[in-house]
Amino acid sequence: MPDPYFVLVSTAELADLASALEVVDGHAELNHRYRKLIADSCQVLAAEEIRLTQARGIAKRLMVLVKAAGPGFRDGLPEVARTALDVGLAQADALVFRPEED
Repeated sequence: MPDPYFVLVSTAELADLASALEVVDGHAELNHRYRKLIADSCQVLAAEEIRLTQARGIAKRLMVLVKAAGPGFRDGLPEVARTALDVGLAQADALVFRPEED
């Protein structure tokens, strides 16, 4: 497997991750530090390509943000938002826990 630091990923392929971040940003009650994580992640995702290590870092951030949103966060979302969150979390899970599939 090549060094993930030098592997580039198109941000178009990370659209599900970006959508999940938007759901968290729009629906979660978070403090300014968590909002900064979201803003920083969105800024990185604005590029055409990012390093695989950056994509994995954003995936981990998403997981932290959802946890910070609270245990009932997902259940309180409208159907469309819940689906977007689930798809984004699935992509995050694949990036973080199954890197061999990249």
